[in-house]
Amino acid sequence: MTEIYDKLAPQTPRQHPQLQLLDAVAPFTMAGRAADATPLKGGRIYALSSGMMTEKTLSNVFARQVISDRQHALFFVGYADPASPGGRLRSAAPGEIVQLSPDVPAQPLSCEVEQFNFSAHASRESLRAYVNKVRPKKIVLVHGDTPAIEWFRTTLAGDLPQSEILLPTPGVPLEL
Repeated sequence: MTEIYDKLAPQTPRQHPQLQLLDAVAPFTMAGRAADATPLKGGRIYALSSGMMTEKTLSNVFARQVISDRQHALFFVGYADPASPGGRLRSAAPGEIVQLSPDVPAQPLSCEVEQFNFSAHASRESLRAYVNKVRPKKIVLVHGDTPAIEWFRTTLAGDLPQSEILLPTPGVPLEL
């Protein structure tokens, strides 16, 4: 994102058109294997994907370094399944013991945990409005739990009776 911002800098109106974030911020990247060995430094923001903190991901490894330290904080900006390690962490009370991975001991939650709603997920109503605006011939429903997919299937079938609605089986090729 920083590289894209810098590349587009001369093409958009800005208060500081000469600002190049890559030089000013000097971000670095870290591979999953390096997370355990990389010491955390104060005054930094570490931005990681996988807010669900699935086992063996960089965010899970990173959270295990932060969770028991009062000097750190974890900020969630999107959805996390309540049953995922990230979901369990988000719902834990301060001092509660949290298991982030079955391979490592559970730890007490001592760091600050905050949640912000910057989710990349659209609401079902906005997805419905978009599909109704586009009016596609075929609609393929591939994401969500069974009740959500069924709601979309039924609702969109009523909204767009001329559209074919497909619910493919995961892992099975779909011929359009």
